[in-house]
Amino acid sequence: MKNLRWVLALVVLFLAFSACGPWEDTVKENSEILEEDAVVVDLVYTPSRHGDGSGVGLTTGGDLAFVSTSVDIPEKFAIVFKCQHGKFIIDCNTPERKKLWIDLDEGQKVKVKYREVWKVKYEIYKKQKKMLSRTLKDYWFLTAEPAQ
Repeated sequence: MKNLRWVLALVVLFLAFSACGPWEDTVKENSEILEEDAVVVDLVYTPSRHGDGSGVGLTTGGDLAFVSTSVDIPEKFAIVFKCQHGKFIIDCNTPERKKLWIDLDEGQKVKVKYREVWKVKYEIYKKQKKMLSRTLKDYWFLTAEPAQ
């Protein structure tokens, strides 16, 4: 009887571990640095906007209430590029990109450097990975340099 319990325990363990078949893992992967010819289509600038206001309204209880509002929107810089795949825009929200916005001119030819961002699904079984699917999710803009 004691041996039968051990045999059953071993069978249960064997079935449990052998049932752990392949599983899936989804990861984000970046391509190597890619280069593409492009043209600067537009250098976008939106000035900052500030303002205050006040008004009178009713509360949910029906009482009269005075309301003040304030608007503080910072200036925005962006660059629109046109490449063989169409147009794309980048926000110039870092010092490096703001310098790029200052240095480039509309109509200027440039070499754009970027990476592709992929969502990749793998099947993993017995320490082996097999790619199941790969979907392009985004482009990671790196820089643009004047074309020679």
